[in-house]
Amino acid sequence: MTMSEELELAGDEKGPWIWKAAIVALPVGLALSAGVAMFLKVTRAEKTGMEGVTYAASSFDVSTLRDTTTKIDDFASERDFETAAGQVAMRRMVSLIEGSLSSVNLGYRVWSDRGEVKGEKIWKNYWVNSNEGKGEGDLLLWTTYSESSNSASVAALLSVAEWMRGRDFERRIRVAFVWGSEGLPAVTDGLTDRRGRISIKVSEFGQGTWGIESTGGPSKGPPPQESYLLKGKAGGQSETDWKMTLAWDTFEEQVRDLCEIVSEKAGEKIVFEAEESL
Repeated sequence: MTMSEELELAGDEKGPWIWKAAIVALPVGLALSAGVAMFLKVTRAEKTGMEGVTYAASSFDVSTLRDTTTKIDDFASERDFETAAGQVAMRRMVSLIEGSLSSVNLGYRVWSDRGEVKGEKIWKNYWVNSNEGKGEGDLLLWTTYSESSNSASVAALLSVAEWMRGRDFERRIRVAFVWGSEGLPAVTDGLTDRRGRISIKVSEFGQGTWGIESTGGPSKGPPPQESYLLKGKAGGQSETDWKMTLAWDTFEEQVRDLCEIVSEKAGEKIVFEAEESL
């Protein structure tokens, strides 16, 4: 056998091994790359609250508020823990909250806890975060999604979450949707202690006006719980027809006002663009 024939035979013997190694290495490399990308994405999400997506700050968008209120009114208006119909409406509300906040819509990483059993079903709390924040303390903005009369508050906080994207604040903001007030401690995990935290509950209905009210808490102790009350129409409130009880001619204005309060209390960093020299 000539030298060239021996070399050709050796190449034929190595060929299959090389191809097999390449076939194995390719998916391993792809999996490793995906793992690194996912790690970076999750790490960034912990710092910014977003699922690896960058948004530019924009003005308040009323279209989200109108769309959300319509969906709640159509599919999730009457909710409770005990009846089959009430639980179905609760599930629809949960799906609306998660779906609206998620990466395919508002772009957030949605957090949840282990939940509590109510009516033989597990109900969880859901929340999203803004940036890490460098100031002293956090701002917790929350509402309960299980109360039919609180539907406008859910719609308002979803709009606030959209408004928060791309904005920079001194305090980290957590927007939370809890199954009930008893479940609130679970959403405070990882936040600053009560003394350094601002907590605002968004709820209905204000008596004649809307805005912030402070209740309870000694002056030298933890800060009092604040509530942002949405104004309703005269005539009281209804558990089953929440939409008719709100002052809809001013509802958008009320949510804009809430955004301004969040901006002030969280210490939004406003960047002014330098005027171009003539």
